[in-house]
Amino acid sequence: MELRRVYVEVTAKFLREGGIVPLSLIWEGRTLRVGRAETVGRVPDRLSGFLPVCYECDILGRRRRIYFEPEKKRWFVEALPE
Repeated sequence: MELRRVYVEVTAKFLREGGIVPLSLIWEGRTLRVGRAETVGRVPDRLSGFLPVCYECDILGRRRRIYFEPEKKRWFVEALPE
């Protein structure tokens, strides 16, 4: 099944050591808490093969991946087609 990239608004904490910790994201108008965020590192996304920074997080009780594009300074999730 083909996925689509959905850009989302994220509130994040920028650490003095240089790391980024996502705290919440807005999905379809709802603010969702991001828990236990762990940086996986730069991994190819399944849509274009470029290398965003991947975070595995607990969102609504499930382990999910969110991605950060440092070059464009924006976040996205992968979602099923509408």
